[in-house]
Formats: sequence, C-alpha cells, structure tokens
Amino acid sequence: MRILIAGPPKTGNMWLKCLLGRAYGLRWLRPFETPERVDLPSLRSWLAAGRFPDGTIFHQHYDFAPEIADAVEAVPAHLVTIVRDPYDAFVSTYYTLQHHAAEKNQKGRKFTELMGKPLDDPGVIEFLRRGGYRNNLEKARDWASSGRAVVLRYENLSQDPIAELQRATQLMAPISIDRLETAIDYCRADRMRQRTKGGNKHVRTATVGDSVRQLTPDHLKAFSEAYADLVEELGYPVR
Repeated sequence: MRILIAGPPKTGNMWLKCLLGRAYGLRWLRPFETPERVDLPSLRSWLAAGRFPDGTIFHQHYDFAPEIADAVEAVPAHLVTIVRDPYDAFVSTYYTLQHHAAEKNQKGRKFTELMGKPLDDPGVIEFLRRGGYRNNLEKARDWASSGRAVVLRYENLSQDPIAELQRATQLMAPISIDRLETAIDYCRADRMRQRTKGGNKHVRTATVGDSVRQLTPDHLKAFSEAYADLVEELGYPVR
C-alpha cells in the first residue's frame, strides 16, 4: 500500500495523511525523501529510482495532470485528494502565512503580499479581488473532478469521520471500524499539534466555519467577483 495525497495546501492534507497513515499502518515520508520539486519530471525520476517504498504515504501540492496520475498509478499507488470550503481554506492559508512572516519567510513561501498584514487590510482584499487565490481553487477543482483520485471532503470528515473514511477506504482497501476509530482518536487536532513538528502552524483551529467569523463583507464581495465559479464547482455556496 502506497498513498499520495495531492491537492492545494490548507485543505486538511496533514490530517488526512495522519488518518490514512495510522489506519493503514503507513510511514510518513520525510521531506528529504520526497521528490525534489513539485513537477512531473522530478516525480518521474524519483519514481524511476524506486524511492516510493511500499508501506508509505506523503502529500504534495501538485497541479492535476493526467501524466502525474499515470505515473503514480503505475507504481502502483493510490491517489487521494481532500476538498475544503474555499473560504475556510483561505483563512487557514492567511494565518499560516503570518507564522512564516514571523520567521522572515525562511522557507520561501509564496503569497508574500499577505504576510504581516491584518486580515482586513486593503492589500489582502485586493489580493483576492485580482484572483491571487485562484490557482489554489483550480488545483482543488481539477483533482476533485479528475476521476483519478479518491475524493474526501473536509466538512464530512469533521462531521462524521467514520462514514467518510469508510467510503474512501472502500475504494482503496477496506478497513475495520475499530482501526478507523483508533486512527481518528490518534489524529485529534490537539494530539497532532503536540506530536508533529511545526504542529501549531499546520493545525490551527481544525474547525469548520472559521471564515464565517473571520471574513468581512469586503472579503466576501471579492470572493464572489473572482471565484464564484470555482466555489460552486467545488460544491459550496457563494456567500
């Protein structure tokens, strides 16, 4: 069993990696063990070198391409993606970027124009209005609609994790409810914060609907102008 979780950041990738890794008994590949770059040539050379061992799982923010799916499926390995409310995902992205700003962006994260600014800063609104967040939503839409990945929804995992994990694992390799319950307990947000390096950055509130409390009418107007089509394609209401 090998699993690659593909999709945009801040949609629950770490949580899903924990859940599936624990349920199936898979080892997380460490950053230095994964492909050097997030592109098809790096993935192909990494796979050709036999560096995706059995019994492992990792996540990476690939844009969808049939060639990437072909390469992963040929290993063989399972492709999984997770979809999250775009408004909540943006808020989570924003706060993660503030952590990187406090560390002087040592890891070279993009969206630097959001760093060090209040959430309601005009620059943040303008970033949304001019489509700065569009690639993340396109990435999510493309993987979710590709037919090449097992798709989970963050909100379903929060509301009824057993049902959502049962549905997804039936498409890969069925797992007993006992093992799923053990994985769910092991991967609680508070425990992930304690165990995972940088856990406070990766796992902030781990809740559904944070954007309802955080975003202003100006944010919502910018979202509606720039991303209404993608929000709807991902299965969420435009606010």
